[in-house]
Amino acid sequence: MKLSVLDYGLIDYGKTASDAIQETILLSQEAERLGYHQFWVAEHHGVRAFSISNPELMIMHLANQTKSIKIGSGGIMPLHYSSFKLAETLKTLETCHPNRVSIGLGNSLGTVKVSNALRSLHKAHDYEEVLEELKSWLIDESSSKKPLVQPTLSSFPDLYVLGSGQKSAYLAAKLGLGFTFGVFPFMDKDPLTEAKKLSSLYYHQFEEYYPNKSPNLMVAAFVVIADTSEEAENIAKTLDIWMLGNKDFNEFATFPTIEEANHYQLTPEQKAKIKSNRHRMIVGDPKQVKESLDALVNASQAEELLLIPLVPGLDQRIKSLKLLSQLY
Repeated sequence: MKLSVLDYGLIDYGKTASDAIQETILLSQEAERLGYHQFWVAEHHGVRAFSISNPELMIMHLANQTKSIKIGSGGIMPLHYSSFKLAETLKTLETCHPNRVSIGLGNSLGTVKVSNALRSLHKAHDYEEVLEELKSWLIDESSSKKPLVQPTLSSFPDLYVLGSGQKSAYLAAKLGLGFTFGVFPFMDKDPLTEAKKLSSLYYHQFEEYYPNKSPNLMVAAFVVIADTSEEAENIAKTLDIWMLGNKDFNEFATFPTIEEANHYQLTPEQKAKIKSNRHRMIVGDPKQVKESLDALVNASQAEELLLIPLVPGLDQRIKSLKLLSQLY
């Protein structure tokens, strides 16, 4: 089983965004040392506790700071941007770091404020067309009807469609791309049931469209792991209050600490939401986490797990990677 990491560039209490970027570099190097397959970073705009807004630049820098681990993004949001410009960026990354770059493509436009500030070029219903256009720019280099995408080369980064629904799974299969099934987005359905259903759809449709090509399915999940279940539950309180999403995830100036979480005054409605959110994360000691991850793998027949240690403190995130690396 391949294990990979998705990092959000968390800004911890008392730290700056610059500190967080440096800690992401250290985390990527630790992931490489521990034998992880890929290290991805996310794209977020206008969230005070997340430092990474430009994953393309981070990918280049992280690839420069590591030796062999694949570096990617989970994900870039192509609805904001020109597909032509994005294709140029991806081919530049591939040229500088051949066979080391992976790109997850999401369909989020973010908040209205963010979308307006970015002057997003596309609407949500354009997603399929945008991905088809991006793939065309990456593959078709010679045409009198459109400009050349430089640098010219025959390969381009591995592409994944990010999603948690049937449309995303079908689109990934139709375009011959990888599919990253996210347990953590705003789902109100049982993850195991959805994993089984969507993976079956993806594998079946992929084989129909590309019988001579291999599909690539990855499952992504928030994971809070510690030596004991009690310790994991205590740490998970930070993720519980974070995932309430108050003020467009800007309730906290930095990612909440365990102390903040322990003193947070919850309303009955928030307690109910936290309880509901728990199916969007995996929490426990190594044995409990392994059982939950195995269940996801068995349901989805995934080839890779994308693990998200969204927990406070670089030391705790490094410890999470160490504990998770020992599970497979």
